[in-house]
Amino acid sequence: MPQRTPAQTARLWIVSLCGAVPGAVVVWLTDSYLAGAAVFLAVVIVLGFGIHLYEKRKQQ
Repeated sequence: MPQRTPAQTARLWIVSLCGAVPGAVVVWLTDSYLAGAAVFLAVVIVLGFGIHLYEKRKQQ
């Protein structure tokens, strides 16, 4: 397994935080953990795909 640079680790933490905040807001507004989890997963999938493309382009 290749080692991650500190910048890669920071980007992963930022994606997690960007998913957790909207998910927590949705849980707070709707009192539904399922809706919050769905928002969290949607945000993490979209941003994760973006970071994946960024990392691929950066390697080239």
